[in-house]
Amino acid sequence: MAACAQHSVRTVLSRSEFQRRALELFQQRSFSQVSMRELAAHIGITPGAIYHHVESKEALLFEWLMELYQTLLSHVELIKKRRLTPAQRLTKLIEGHLRLHEHMAGQFKLAVMDTGCLNAPMEESVRRLREAYESEILSLVGQLCHQPGGPLREGALQAIVPMLNSLPAWLSPRMEKAQRRVIAQAIVNAVVQAIKALP
Repeated sequence: MAACAQHSVRTVLSRSEFQRRALELFQQRSFSQVSMRELAAHIGITPGAIYHHVESKEALLFEWLMELYQTLLSHVELIKKRRLTPAQRLTKLIEGHLRLHEHMAGQFKLAVMDTGCLNAPMEESVRRLREAYESEILSLVGQLCHQPGGPLREGALQAIVPMLNSLPAWLSPRMEKAQRRVIAQAIVNAVVQAIKALP
């Protein structure tokens, strides 16, 4: 009897394993193209059992995106507590963003492609966190500029965060992580310098 109970415990799907398998599927296919039945089949559970793990596919997406932006904002708060110049803070923030992309690539993809799949209240909650994070980056870049910028600079600033979110996907996955980081950092630094030079 004890052996049967132990076997039952081992076969219970943990929350983290459920999310890992689900995210694996959404990295392969668009979020909107995956049904709950297909999600259950990929994870290896019955369609009915999937509702023991998540209320809906939309709720799962919301959870992932909130986790992503909360993690990014937590990183910002850690950086702000350190005695660094604005340039050093921006460098640390970008480094952290790119490193996090290695561990949360699926969430970044969903953030870029599928935020519009959320209902209005969920989308608004994610939007507020995203804008709070973006404003931190824009503030740091603005502190590096020695004079107020015009519409060109302001427009270019708005492109920084989407670029940070997509940049790792532009680089070859065959490259070593260290090489990818160095190249990504160099590209971002060049973009920041170019934005600073805009009128």
